[in-house]
Amino acid sequence: MSILGVVAKTLPAHLPTLRTRLATCAGLEITADPGDGRLVLVLEDSAAGSAAALLGEIARWPELLSTTLVYEYSGADHPAPEGHARADWRTDLDRLDRPAAAAEPSAHAIHGLHDTPSTES
Repeated sequence: MSILGVVAKTLPAHLPTLRTRLATCAGLEITADPGDGRLVLVLEDSAAGSAAALLGEIARWPELLSTTLVYEYSGADHPAPEGHARADWRTDLDRLDRPAAAAEPSAHAIHGLHDTPSTES
């Protein structure tokens, strides 16, 4: 089971739309909403999918300016939802919704390094 605590930021004008969209997400609860564009969210694994995959999905919504992970719990006390692999929030968000068979980039590609040795001294 995974539980994530997230601070989401949006423009105050987008709050009504964002609240409506978030209300449809299984495993997501808005726990604080001061009305200034900040929302505190708690996401947990559900039958619909993992908390990490849900964070990856909502982080790309156009209404959001940013999402910040402020708390993470992953425990073996409960397995991942049926039919869903446990996702790790530490991975690139774009890879969370790709099929597991998709090729992973090499560490060099991730960090922008080249396989050829440097000639600088």
